[in-house]
Parts: sequence; structure tokens; C-alpha cells
Amino acid sequence: MTAEGLKRARRRAGLSQADLASAAGLSRGLVSAVETGRHTPNVDAALALAGALGEPVEDLFASAPVQERPIFGAPPVGAPVLAARVGDVLVYDAVPEHGVAGPHWRAPDGVMGDGRLELFDGRGPDGFVVAGCDPALGLAAELLPDRGLARLLPVAASSAASRDALGRGVVHAVVVHGTGPNPSPGHPAVRRIHLARWEVGLAAHPGAPLVVGHTESVSVARRDPGAESQRALDRALIVAGGGKRQVRGPLAAGHLDAARLVALGAAELGVTMRPAATAFGLSFLGLEEHAVQLWIAAQWWDHPGAQALVEVMASRRFSRRLEHLEGYDLTGAGAPVA
Repeated sequence: MTAEGLKRARRRAGLSQADLASAAGLSRGLVSAVETGRHTPNVDAALALAGALGEPVEDLFASAPVQERPIFGAPPVGAPVLAARVGDVLVYDAVPEHGVAGPHWRAPDGVMGDGRLELFDGRGPDGFVVAGCDPALGLAAELLPDRGLARLLPVAASSAASRDALGRGVVHAVVVHGTGPNPSPGHPAVRRIHLARWEVGLAAHPGAPLVVGHTESVSVARRDPGAESQRALDRALIVAGGGKRQVRGPLAAGHLDAARLVALGAAELGVTMRPAATAFGLSFLGLEEHAVQLWIAAQWWDHPGAQALVEVMASRRFSRRLEHLEGYDLTGAGAPVA
């Protein structure tokens, strides 16, 4: 069966979960669990749901062909990937740096075959997919289960790319940041949760010149144009005079990558966040303070992974692990944003 099949039929009938539960003589919790893939109904429950909706049970719970969609670009053949279902779609993304970014191999869910994803045995495509650029997503994933619907699959992406992925329906949620992040008109309905506040700006080796105007004459580990940290630099350059100017240097994959490139000498300045600069022992010039928010698509608010992630990010065990990094203000983490 498909979790989405029941939801689509209920919405076609103009019923809420509570309405359907009442008509079928079941609990709303059971209807929610079926729609989010947490529960497979027994024969009696399936017949009751089908009867309440006026649908043949075999149509309502028939297995649909599996659709596969990359979250961003399609990985090359042979690339290790992480994968999970978002509704009826199996989404996937390449493991960053082929899983060798740290001291240990990272376990992928599968590998990209010739035009098709090949999942490894024992790796069920369950989980909660979140795109964003906050490195703390990796920490949250470590504190959550590594199997099942509460598993967190963080996908590295700028705020703009994350919003786009949410709009395309290939992620359950996103982490975005900005001076006042708000959904744009036409954006899918979301539930917003406050996560943190931190500064974005420029990082450099201690003692090196660290001024906005210096970006024109040196190599800068820059971010893609949709990254809010890059936009902050663009605004600072305009304020400094001369309008928006082009900076040269390597394109960093994220905040940590930008700081790493500076630390390794591949760039003299890096567009990043204060916690990343601190982690690599760099000096930092703050340009803007940003609010960091978790946006969960409204249709996935009842997903077990959504509730597990919000609970972890509001927990003391999460904040204690970030306290040693200068620049994370976790006041109010986990609180809803109106």
C-alpha cells in the first residue's frame, strides 16, 4: 500500500482525518499513522476506511509504482547515495565527498546504478529528509535513530536551494536563515520552528586583513548566489561603496567548507558563519545576525521524524553539544514562529 493513497482519497472526499476516523469507527491517530506510513492497517481497518470513502479497498491500498527523483542533481553512476521516501517518491542525494569527509567511511543507503538507484540490503528507505546549510543538522542526526521513520537525512544546500527543494516536494522540511526569513508567495504551507541565531560574515587567518573592501583583491571562498551568507556580503559591499562587486575564488559547498578552504590556504577569506570560523581557529568579521528556522511542510507535520527532530533541537542534550562553539545562540530553540 502507499501512505499517500489514503490521504489523496480522503482529500478528494473533502474529509479531515477526524471526519474519516469517525466515519470508519477508528481513531484519528490510526488514520494519521497510516497516512504517514507509520502503520499498516489490518484487514478490518482497511475495509472500514475503504467503506467510509466509498473506494474499493484494492484501489485504496494498491501498491503504486515507485518513483525515484534526485533531490538536486543526479549523482554519477557508482556514487554512494542516501535515500528516503517523501510521500510516494523515493528521493536521493549523493553522500558528500563520497563519504570520506571524516576519519571513517560513512554508510550509504545505496549506490547510483545505470539510470536507477540500487539500495543495499537491509537499508529501508525510511527517514525524514531536511535540506539546509546549518552544520548542526549533522549533530541532530547523530542524536536520532539511524533506522526507521525518525531517522534524519540532512542534505547540504543553501537557503535558496533548500526552499526550491521544498517547493518541488522532494524534502520534508528545510532549515533556512536570514535577517527575517519568511515564506514567499506561492510557497507550500509550512510550520516554522525557531532554531538559533548566529552571525554570517568573513573568516580569515588570525592577523590577516579582515575588511569588506579587501574582498576584491584576494581569493575568497565564496558561496553560491542563493546562499544568505553570500547575499549578506553583497549587501555589505554595496554599503561599503561602489555597488555590488564580483569576488573571485573557489566555490564552497557550505559554511564548514568555506572555513576549511581558508584554514588550508586555498583562499584568504571565507564567506561563512561565526561557529564555523571558530571551529577552524580563524578570525571573524560579522556582517549580519541571522535567525535560523526549521520549516516543515504542513502536510508532514505529523510525520514521526518531524516531531523527533523538533524535540531533539529543543533538548538540553542538543544544546550542550553546541555550547562549546562560539556563536550559537540557542535561546528559544524549538519554539513555534508565528
